[in-house]
Amino acid sequence: MSQANPTAVNLVIGGKVVETTTGNNSGSLAWTTWDTSAYQGQQAQLQVVDQNDGSTGWGHLMVGDIVFASEKAPVWDTQTSVDLVVDGQVVRSATGKNSESLDWASWNVADLQGKQASIRIVDNATGGWGHILADDFSLADEPALNQLQRADWIDYGADFYAENTWNDAPGGRRVNVAWMNDWAYAANVPTTPWQGAETFPRTESLQTIGGKVRLVQTPVPALANLRTGPVVTVRKQSVAGTKPLAVSGAELDVQARLTAGTASTFGLNVRTGGGQYTQIGYDTSTGELYVDRTHSGQTDFNAAFPGRATAPVALDAAGGIGLRILIDPSSVEVFTADGTR
Repeated sequence: MSQANPTAVNLVIGGKVVETTTGNNSGSLAWTTWDTSAYQGQQAQLQVVDQNDGSTGWGHLMVGDIVFASEKAPVWDTQTSVDLVVDGQVVRSATGKNSESLDWASWNVADLQGKQASIRIVDNATGGWGHILADDFSLADEPALNQLQRADWIDYGADFYAENTWNDAPGGRRVNVAWMNDWAYAANVPTTPWQGAETFPRTESLQTIGGKVRLVQTPVPALANLRTGPVVTVRKQSVAGTKPLAVSGAELDVQARLTAGTASTFGLNVRTGGGQYTQIGYDTSTGELYVDRTHSGQTDFNAAFPGRATAPVALDAAGGIGLRILIDPSSVEVFTADGTR
């Protein structure tokens, strides 16, 4: 074996190891499978190797129930979940957050109307959290909001950390700036000569909107002094599919109003080129504005970076939404809903 102090099960033919497998550093047995069709007709041995003395982690090996079969062994099911089953297939699934606190989870089942369905509670976990709590199943016209969705966030994006505000700004304004990064991947961002940047400065105020006191944020007016290029205006037009606009630039201040028409999703792609883009869109089925950066350049440096940030936003009476989008070579910031999102 090439590894030091191996714990493994080997398939040996002609004195050579042709297949090998080991465990997953836990005390739980799980199926593993070899396809041995290429070795039919040959003499073989199963060799159980345990040379680990425990000084480098798990120092023992558990082996049981060795079976010859015509089909691959199924993956060991350890899930704890609530499933929605239609025609014998799981079409929706939800699980908890590894805590004892019940919280809402919702499924949009509009596409399943008229079909017979059942709810299945699955509890197959044998280690760690080995139970599931489920209660209060309801049918409703609107989704139930979980704890994160019910919160009033200062910013709905992933990269808005350690916000700072300043006292005694001119005119008594409250101005905030945050670190445009996230500790999940801060050390892995492939930028040079620095990692991370600051957000555009924003003014903060409290305003009563719809009978509720809300935090309102808008880019500071002084950003207008930085504009040096021409003002480009794109007049009202209908779009089916994707249509390029005659707007370009490394830094842009975009002000747009978009209406859904008959579309289920609509929006803008920015920072496009070479198959890359950041998508700012609205999903009429969920009532959410989203920023999708899964195609925003090099995104594979950390699994936590690519993704889609969402914020609940209601369309106006005309079925539209107003957006203010600030773009530079390293960032995209989106403002809407009168500065409340």
